[in-house]
Amino acid sequence: MARVAPQPFYASDRVKATYVTGREPRLVVSFTGIGKPDTRTQDEEFVGYGSQDGRNHVLFVADTLRSWYNDPGIYDEIVDTVARYKSKHSIADTVSFGNSMGGNGAVIFAGAIGATRCLSLSAQYSADPTIVPEETRWREYRDKIAEFTRPPLETTITPGCQYFILHGGGDVERPHWSRFPKGGNIHHYLVGGAGHGVGRRLKSSGLIKPATHFAIAGRPRAFRMALKDGLRLHRPK
Repeated sequence: MARVAPQPFYASDRVKATYVTGREPRLVVSFTGIGKPDTRTQDEEFVGYGSQDGRNHVLFVADTLRSWYNDPGIYDEIVDTVARYKSKHSIADTVSFGNSMGGNGAVIFAGAIGATRCLSLSAQYSADPTIVPEETRWREYRDKIAEFTRPPLETTITPGCQYFILHGGGDVERPHWSRFPKGGNIHHYLVGGAGHGVGRRLKSSGLIKPATHFAIAGRPRAFRMALKDGLRLHRPK
């Protein structure tokens, strides 16, 4: 799949937003993860798969502080950035995507940006150690968060959105997937043997395209059927 180079849309000392335009009035907002440990920048994710060969607009949003959107005021700054893009391009349909910290963002912001579908991979339920005390990863970034302003994901779920949630099964991710809420609009599955690398498993198995396609289309049964065998999908207990 040919990669389209995203263009700058907005930047501050804590938010970076880049975009690719699409032919149709649909916007995929892709929230980036923390990035590789040895790099200062965060690469845009889901570039081609979010765009769907140029059909969709894609806005890539990065919390450059790696604060899990907790820095005071950053939440409203991101919501405003997405709203300005939607207004400028007359967007009629919005979807949120994200992996890891970005998966957390995809769920957190879905309601506020008017998303009606959300695809979230390996999302942290919360970065707050008082809420998820078992989590000890990403301390380099989490220890710098002076104030945890974002509530756990359960409180951000909105009935107007379909959530497609994938986590790696097992004990490493258990502190997060075990806390996720259940509901008729929450299509939550565990990927056998994936750990935190659900995104890598989707790519290596050739299933990233159907996963993104059916999430964008809002087709939960087709999503499950396309992934269940290749990823050994099962429901959390």
